[in-house]
Amino acid sequence: MSYDRQIEQVCPHSVCEELLFVDEDRQVIQPKRPIAAVQSVVVRVDGIAEIPTQGYTIPASIVSAFQEPYTIPVGQELLVVQVGEGSPQALRIPTANKMSTVEILDRLNRQVNHVVFEASGSRIRVRTIGTGAGAYFRFTSDSTLHSVLGFATDRVWRGQEVFPGWALIGAPRSLVDRPQRWIVFDSPLRTQGSFAEIDYTTVRQECRRCGGLGVENDWAYAKDGNVVEVWNEYLLIQELTKMTYTLQGSNPFSLWYGTRLLDLMGSRISSEGILQNTITSEITQAFRRWQSIKRQQETVVNQEVTDSEFPFQLLSIKVRRSEDDPTVLYVDITIKSRSNKPIQIQRGIRIPQPYDLLGSTTAQGVLKEALSGFSLMEGF
Repeated sequence: MSYDRQIEQVCPHSVCEELLFVDEDRQVIQPKRPIAAVQSVVVRVDGIAEIPTQGYTIPASIVSAFQEPYTIPVGQELLVVQVGEGSPQALRIPTANKMSTVEILDRLNRQVNHVVFEASGSRIRVRTIGTGAGAYFRFTSDSTLHSVLGFATDRVWRGQEVFPGWALIGAPRSLVDRPQRWIVFDSPLRTQGSFAEIDYTTVRQECRRCGGLGVENDWAYAKDGNVVEVWNEYLLIQELTKMTYTLQGSNPFSLWYGTRLLDLMGSRISSEGILQNTITSEITQAFRRWQSIKRQQETVVNQEVTDSEFPFQLLSIKVRRSEDDPTVLYVDITIKSRSNKPIQIQRGIRIPQPYDLLGSTTAQGVLKEALSGFSLMEGF
């Protein structure tokens, strides 16, 4: 049984880690391409952190100056903490000798709200549950335990807003079919000249991965890191597609491989019927050549060829013109494998554009004439 790497994937139209500088106002990031889905946007600034739409904030926190073990003498059992504008909370630990950090944390966390006492190595860290500038706390002067643990009194520890929140705002003078949207922060960033790395999904027409075709021709990798493979009838479809749309003679080791379809698309044929007949003839010959190769794979090389991957019969070839675009031809190929299962392969190919007879001296006319010998293949 033979297999091949899967080379044709539905393109996700994703842009990854696009590097951009924040504008001089320190608030606006202008992506190079339209953003198709808000949920796909990921923003990282200065390579530090991923910033959610609500911004990136951190809690107020402090680490004790002393480390375990802690000895609680008589008269120094009280720790008073005030969180925000709330009422002071009196926390008590009974007199003890050489208490560990874990024991201290267990007793304090049972009595307190809105802050958390946690271990930082052999020391004690205090942090607020809330984040941002609105989250703050202090130990009042009524405390007696603070000197044992290593905390200062009457000093406020406040959270911070590291990066402000952001939103997508429509850019002025953008196209209706592909509206440009900017990333705008709620407030200016702290540093001048910050750079951003953004991920997002763009529209098909502006995608650089597939060039607007909707199909990406590259290897794909599964979640386990292995290359995605095709077998049986999927292998048959991929092999015949490559054979049909590869320019004959482009492979120096196998000059017979491929067809002349791309050459036909780049030449001017006066009659549409002649073009259709030539396409049919090229596909028929390519099918027979590949059928011969698979037969030799079985008889000469003695490799196993499954019935699902063997091209047994070419049933029909239909060439029809698009109703929306007269320069596009749809090629429908129906084949049958040796397992007697019919398979349909559909592709769209674009024929050359007509000459610009009214504006050939303009820049637009020159561009059209320069592109008239080329074509695009679209996947459907």
